[in-house]
Amino acid sequence: WSAFVGLFVARISRGRTVSEIIIYSLVAPVAYCIIWFSIWGGVGLRQARQGRELEALGGTLFNDTEHFLVPGSTNCYDVPQETLSQDGTVVFENHLLGVTPVCQFDSSQSNTAAFNVLYSFSFPDSFDTGFGPTLSVLFIISLAIYFATSSDSGSLIVDHLASNGRKNHHWIQRLFWAVTEGAVATALLSAGGEQALQAVQAASIVCGLPFCFMLCYLLQSIELFCREALIVGDGHDYRLSAQSTFSVPIYGGIFNNMEFLTSAGSVNPKRIELGMDKATTFHVVEFIKGVFVPFVSLHKVLSDAYPRNSLSNTAVTAAYTVCYYMWIGIFASLGSKEGLIGWGWLMFFACACILGSVRGGFRARYNVRSNILGDYMASLFFWPQVFTQMRQHCVELNLPQDHGDLPSEKEKKLDGSDSDEVAA
Repeated sequence: WSAFVGLFVARISRGRTVSEIIIYSLVAPVAYCIIWFSIWGGVGLRQARQGRELEALGGTLFNDTEHFLVPGSTNCYDVPQETLSQDGTVVFENHLLGVTPVCQFDSSQSNTAAFNVLYSFSFPDSFDTGFGPTLSVLFIISLAIYFATSSDSGSLIVDHLASNGRKNHHWIQRLFWAVTEGAVATALLSAGGEQALQAVQAASIVCGLPFCFMLCYLLQSIELFCREALIVGDGHDYRLSAQSTFSVPIYGGIFNNMEFLTSAGSVNPKRIELGMDKATTFHVVEFIKGVFVPFVSLHKVLSDAYPRNSLSNTAVTAAYTVCYYMWIGIFASLGSKEGLIGWGWLMFFACACILGSVRGGFRARYNVRSNILGDYMASLFFWPQVFTQMRQHCVELNLPQDHGDLPSEKEKKLDGSDSDEVAA
C-alpha cells in the first residue's frame, strides 16, 4: 500500500521539491491525524468515564445504577443539566451543558461509538432535535467523500500500471477499474460480511510485512537519487520559474485611498509608480461586488481562468453563494435563535475555505507567489480584496484564453520564462 500511495503522490507532485513532499505528504497528514484522534478520542474517553460516573452516582443517590440510563439503551446515560447535591454537599456538577447523553464503551457495538459521540451534542434543544442528527449526516457524507476520493486515486494508479505508465489514455479505462474495485468490495462484504473483511485485513498485514524490507532498499535509492540530482541537476523539462505577484495586494485596491488621505495627498513616489496611490473605479466596483454580490465576481474569475469547466464553475459558485448568504442571515437572526451561532460560524469559515481553495488553484495555474496560509487568511478577512486581485489578474492576462494547459505569451512573461525554454 505504501508503494501504491507513493506512486500516486509522485504522480500528483510534479514540480514539488523533496522537502515539500515530506512536509505536505508526510508530516502534515501525521500531525493532522494526531490532532484529530486526540480530540475525537479525548471526547470519547471523557464521555465513557462520565457514563461510568453516572452509573455509580445512580447507585449511590437512588440505589439504582440504571437511574440515569437512556430508555432502551444499555450503555448510554442522560447527563443531569443541573447540579446534584446530597446533604448539602455537591456530588455532581455539569460543566458542559447541552452535552447528553454520554455512552460507555461497548465492544459488541463498536460501530456505533462515533455516532454516540456525535449524538451527545444535543444543544440547543434536545437529544432528538439538537446538533447530533445533523452532525451524523455530515459524518456519513464525509465518509462517502473519503471513500470516493480514495477509490478515484486508486483507480488512477491501477490504470497507470495497467497502461504501462502511459499518461494519456481513455477515461473509460479508469472508470472500468473504479467500477471493478467497487464490485469486488461489494461482493466480498455481501458474501462474507465483517468476517471476510477482517480476513482480508489480516492477509494484507501478513503480506505487507516482507515488503517493509523492500522499502528499506527504496530509502537508499532515494538518497542516491538526491545525491545524483545535486550533481547533474534536473534533467526533466519542468523548471521552476520566477514567480510573479498579484498587482493588487491585499492592502491595496480600495485601501489605497486611506494612504492618500492619511498622507494628505503626498503619497510615496514608489507607490505612485506602482499605481498604488489611489483606488481606481475598477477597484471600487469589484470591492462593492465582493461585499454584496460576491457570486458575480467568483463566477467571472472561474469562467475566465477555467473556461472549459462550466459545470464545476457553477457548482463552486453556488456552494460559495449559499454559505455566504447563510452566515449573514444566521448572524442577522441571532436575536431570536441564539442556538444557531455555531452554524453561522461554520458557514463563515466554509466560505473562507472555498474561496481560499479557489485562490490557491488560481495562483498555481498562473504561477503567482503566495502560500496556503495566505490564501485562507485573505479569504477569511479580506474576501472582497481577493476577488479584486483575481479579477485584476484576469484582465492583465486578457483572459479567458481557452488553450488547454499552454500558457499565453503574457503568462510566460509574468512567470519569467521565455517561449523557447517552455517549448523545449
